[in-house]
Amino acid sequence: MKITVLLSSALLSLFLLQSCSKDSDDVGKSKEVLLTQHTWKMEEITQVENNTQIYYKRGGSTNTNNFDNDKITFLAAGTGTYSPTPGETFNITWQFTNTEKTAMNIVINFSPTIITTLKCSELDLTDTRFFCVTSFTNASGKPVLGSVYRTP
Repeated sequence: MKITVLLSSALLSLFLLQSCSKDSDDVGKSKEVLLTQHTWKMEEITQVENNTQIYYKRGGSTNTNNFDNDKITFLAAGTGTYSPTPGETFNITWQFTNTEKTAMNIVINFSPTIITTLKCSELDLTDTRFFCVTSFTNASGKPVLGSVYRTP
């Protein structure tokens, strides 16, 4: 009985130490530093556009779209780049839209006449995770809603 209690305590302690170790990397880093220290690749996206669900999971077998090369780089000056494919790069601007820095706008300049503003809410940002709920209006003027998860 004592061995079971000791083993359970040891496993629980190990689990708690493991789960806290990721957060300790983020301690003292501002949201701006967390955002700008990596180029963020698409890990998973679920989106509804024109009444069609779009789904992608890196390495997944049930993807409806290919986002293997999709990446975004945020620079400290509120600028950056968005690359949906290796041959395309578009300039962006970004800014947090609340004091808690849990919401932000990302403006993508696809061309002088095609500019898309992504409204990101519920932003969860760590050293290894960029997650947000996003909404925007597509080129057809239709609303798009989704969730985006990116990793370095």
